[in-house]
Order: sequence, then structure tokens, then C-alpha cells
Amino acid sequence: MGLALGIVGRNPYLTGAQKLVQARVYAQGLTVAVLVASAVFEIGDANKGKGRWETIKVLDPNDPSHKHMIEKKIHHEAYAGEDLWRDMVDAEEQKMKEREASVREQEEKDAKAHKAKAKKHPRTEHHSKEASKPEEKPKEQK
Repeated sequence: MGLALGIVGRNPYLTGAQKLVQARVYAQGLTVAVLVASAVFEIGDANKGKGRWETIKVLDPNDPSHKHMIEKKIHHEAYAGEDLWRDMVDAEEQKMKEREASVREQEEKDAKAHKAKAKKHPRTEHHSKEASKPEEKPKEQK
């Protein structure tokens, strides 16, 4: 924007507001040009098979016969440790799955123990059937 203001600022026939609007238009044009140039370079790298992402074929881990190949995208780091955050997220997700599995196992053990205890010591009712019935209210007469 500063460069655009410098270019437009030399024109003596424009008012200050006009110079500001013209500089904004120039800056937007420059931004679009930079984006287009960046896209051209990325497309060129993708066509050459270079760049940050590469598609490779690997054995399908779910295929026991190991005859099927699948495509997998791998990411090339621009510097060492760039993708460290991905590893950290994966490790944290694994920890969460392990915690959930252990909670499920504990709940199943507790449920089995509760059933076994209930079979071993059945509850006896000390109240008669009549005592367990709810009391009926007398009907009101009009």
C-alpha cells in the first residue's frame, strides 16, 4: 500500500481522497498478481512431482495378502520439525482412545461384578404386596 501511495502521490491532478482510492486499487492489483504467480509456481511443482506434497503407492495395511497398493500423500518438511505438531496431535489422540478404552473396560467389569453380586445375594422384600401398592385417594363428591 505504501508503494502504491508513493506512485500515485506524484500525480498533482488528483485530490488526497482520489490518491488514496487509486493506491488501494493498485495494491489490490498487486496482491492478485502475487497470488496468480504463486499459483503458477505451485502448479508447476505439482506437475513435476516436486513440492511439499507427494503421492506415493504403498501396500494396503488392511490387506492380509499384501497384493493391493493404495495411494498415500506424504508431506515434505521445509525445515526439520515443521510437522512436529501433527505428531503431537496424533499422540494425544492415541492417549485419548486408550483412556476411553480403559474406562469402557472398567465399566464392563463393574457391571459384571454387580450382576454377580446380585445373583449371589438376591434382594428379599420385607414388605407385603399390599404395602407396596400406592394409596388411593377417596373420590370427591360434588
